[in-house]
Amino acid sequence: MGSDQPKTTVLYDVANSPFIDLGSPFTLWEGVKMALLLPTVPLRLCICVTSIILVAIANSVAIAGCDLSKPLPRWRRRLVEISSQTASGTCLRAVGFWNPRVLNGHHYTKGQQIGAIGIFNHVSYLDAFVVVWAFCCAGVTFNFSKHLPILGYGVRALQNLYVPEHTDRASQQKGMVTLIKERANNPSMPMLSVAPEGTVSNGRCLLSFKTGAFVAGTPVVPILLRYKLAPFNPSWSIIIPAWHLLRLMCQFSNAVTVEMLPPYIPSADEKADPVLYAANIRKLIADALGVPVVDQDRGHFLALVKAGVAVSWDGTRLLAPPGVLDDSGCMDLQPHLLANKAKKQQ
Repeated sequence: MGSDQPKTTVLYDVANSPFIDLGSPFTLWEGVKMALLLPTVPLRLCICVTSIILVAIANSVAIAGCDLSKPLPRWRRRLVEISSQTASGTCLRAVGFWNPRVLNGHHYTKGQQIGAIGIFNHVSYLDAFVVVWAFCCAGVTFNFSKHLPILGYGVRALQNLYVPEHTDRASQQKGMVTLIKERANNPSMPMLSVAPEGTVSNGRCLLSFKTGAFVAGTPVVPILLRYKLAPFNPSWSIIIPAWHLLRLMCQFSNAVTVEMLPPYIPSADEKADPVLYAANIRKLIADALGVPVVDQDRGHFLALVKAGVAVSWDGTRLLAPPGVLDDSGCMDLQPHLLANKAKKQQ
C-alpha cells in the first residue's frame, strides 16, 4: 500500500535575502538632505531626459542606412561612442554620481584584442548607464528594448545582441550561444558585456551565474561594479522605484567605481564544461569584490514578489500579507518557487 511522501518545508530567511535591503533607513538626516536637494530634482530630471533625446538623435544619424549586423565605419562608431558615453555620464552625474571612476581600463582593451566577453556583477538599474559610460560596449537585452520610444533609437546603435522572443527556452539559448560566438570572433564589432546573474540584488553578494555567456568557451574580462552602499544603497532589490530614485537623487554624493581584472583564458576543462567555467568566474569576481556567493536567482526574487513581500517606505521593516512570514521573519518559499518553475516549463 502506497503512502504520501511527507512535505519538506525549507524556511527562507527573508530579512537576509539578497533581494531585500534594510540597510538604508530613511532617517532624520535623510529627511534634511531631501528638503535641501528636492528643489534641484526637476532640473536634474530634465537634464537626463534631454540627454536621452539628444543621444537618440545623434545615434540615429550615426547609424542611418547601416547594416547593424556588420561593423560600423569608424567615424560612425566614433559618433556613437561620443554621444552614448557623454549622455550616460551626464545622466549619472545628474543623479548624484559626480565622480565615477574606471580602474585598469587596459585590461578591457586587451580583452577586445583577443575576442573576450565582459562579465560584470549586476547591482542596479544604473548598471547600463555605468557600463556604457565606461566602455560603450554592446550588451544582451530583450528585443523590445530597441523599439522603446526615443530610448530605442539610442539602444540600437550600440549593436546589442537581442534575445529572441516567442521561442522556447532551448531555442533561445542555442540561438544566443551562436550569436555570442559570432560576436566574440569578430573583433571589429563592439565588445559584448554580460551580467550572468540575470537579475539584480542588494549588492552585498553574488547570485547564481547563468551559463549562456560561458558556453562558447571564449575568454572573458571580469568587470567589477563597486557602488557605495551607504548611507543609501543604489541597488535594485525589492523597492518602490520612484521613491528609490528620489532618495538616490537626494544624496549629496553617490559613488561607483568600475574595475577590470586581467582577461581570463579558460582551460580545456572549462571550455568543455560551462557550469565549471561560470562557477570559477563567479568565485573570482566574488573574491575580488569581497562578497559571498549565494545559490539564489531571479526565481527567488519573483517568488518573494508573488508572495507579496515588500519593504516599508522608510526602509526599516518587512511587509507581507498575513500568514506569509513567521515570527522570525522567515517563510516557506518552496511553493512559490515550484509555481514559477512550472510556469517556465509551459
